[in-house]
Amino acid sequence: MMFSYQEVLFSAATAVYVAASVIIAVVRWGHRCEAHRQNMDYHFPAWRTIIFCFLTNLLLLPVVFMPADPDAHMLLRIILIMGSPYFCAMLIFTYFGKVLGVHSWQRPLYALSVPVAVVVGIGLACLIMPGTQMDGTFVKSLVSFSGILAIAELASFFISLNMVGRAMRRFSGENYSNLEDFPVHYAARVLWLPIIHVAVSWIGSFIGSLPVMSVCLLLLAVLSVYFLIGALSPHRRVDVENVKKAMVTAPAPAGIPDTQLSPARKDEIAQAIRHFVEEKEAYLDSHLTLSSLSRACGVNRTYLSAVMNERLGGFFSYVNRCRLARAATLRVQHPEFSVEELATASGFSSRQTYYNVLKKLKD
Repeated sequence: MMFSYQEVLFSAATAVYVAASVIIAVVRWGHRCEAHRQNMDYHFPAWRTIIFCFLTNLLLLPVVFMPADPDAHMLLRIILIMGSPYFCAMLIFTYFGKVLGVHSWQRPLYALSVPVAVVVGIGLACLIMPGTQMDGTFVKSLVSFSGILAIAELASFFISLNMVGRAMRRFSGENYSNLEDFPVHYAARVLWLPIIHVAVSWIGSFIGSLPVMSVCLLLLAVLSVYFLIGALSPHRRVDVENVKKAMVTAPAPAGIPDTQLSPARKDEIAQAIRHFVEEKEAYLDSHLTLSSLSRACGVNRTYLSAVMNERLGGFFSYVNRCRLARAATLRVQHPEFSVEELATASGFSSRQTYYNVLKKLKD
């Protein structure tokens, strides 16, 4: 059978996208740095999901060999319109959900996986089995059901983006004392990738012409390779054992009930904060959070935050200024200390965090 120029281009673009996906899955599987091999799930939370998501593009192989078949075009459009928001949501929830300790994403995505698999399976059967080509009524029903699933997956996708956006605002605000507890910069750098991926996939699916779908597939291959380059480096550089230790919080002292914030009450809370952070040197815990400080002081988190903002300049600023003061003292007492030793002995998780905090508080 002779194919037209557009069909050859379509076949080649699909092949490039499938090949790129397989290469990404293989590289992600084989790339295991010795320093992070023992804690892959911590440093690369989504590595298994990446492999699974990209290997599913092997379902497009029949499209490569049958570019002239209308059923092949329909299968590709169904996979793109449903698969793009579904797998993007899965990757975001897996990576950032594990970082944040949020596991509520699992049930809705798992529930959606069953009808998605059924629809794709029907599309594959219609493509590769003789005599099962789609007629008009069947196509309309399948596309309608795929559209309903796609809307549900798009909602999951936006929920995942909202989750990460809220986390970025929290970590850049006054809830965490360590800039490395959440990969804010990595999140800001990669969140546009799934947005573009979904947009390109849906544009190609809705327009449906072979040249447009070919261009969209090539763009998706480029986006995927760019994603791989960023995913090969760990973006959580905090020592795992320190993270485990940081999860243990001190017991809350008695006698500090939650009441209305009168001036005397504010003085009492501020005194409790200074006692725990400065006298007990809680700032040396590089993963100290507003929530853990709230539990340790026995004070409602909202009240604690209000007092810290009013009396102490805010949680992040106060805790890290204590660390910087400690670093300045150690610099005088131990001039032989390296910057790394100075930083870790002052409550910073790394030298880079020390520099970042120093710059942030000077700005």
